[in-house]
Amino acid sequence: MKKITTILVGLLLCTSVLPAQNISTVIKTEALKMAKALAALDLDTYASFTYPTLLEEKGSKEKIKQGVDSVEKYRKDFGLKVKSIIIGNPSEVITHNGIMQCTLPQTINIEIMMGSMEAESTLIGLSKDGKIWYFVDAMLYKQKDAKAKLPELSPKLVIPAPKQPVIKSNDAPKN
Repeated sequence: MKKITTILVGLLLCTSVLPAQNISTVIKTEALKMAKALAALDLDTYASFTYPTLLEEKGSKEKIKQGVDSVEKYRKDFGLKVKSIIIGNPSEVITHNGIMQCTLPQTINIEIMMGSMEAESTLIGLSKDGKIWYFVDAMLYKQKDAKAKLPELSPKLVIPAPKQPVIKSNDAPKN
């Protein structure tokens, strides 16, 4: 009887941990799809990860396209090339006002004419059902007009302070 109780408790513990691991995997997989679309400048796929209320305003998708076009122009004119986009593991998922929320660290490495640039930022993951995730750069929550179109964030959600990009010239000694 003791063996059966131990096995049942073990199974219960396993099944309570698995959903948390699965949701983290879903979040990171979706964020990686978004990062891949950004690196490839695939506007339609990238926009599909933008929180819907940000796209409701007329011309919102056009603004994203203009931003992508600007990046493409700089890429050609200044030899910019996205070397990598690294998405870290999501934080604990918090549900606030019916919206699941988490943060994910993001590091973008860009090759520029005279060297490289590394920019670290934080993405905020938002979902109503845990299956479809949208991502917003944490800096958008500092912009008044964008913040009004986004869900209220949980006070428990910890957003790290932004970091300055690190630029390395080709002349810099390598460690």
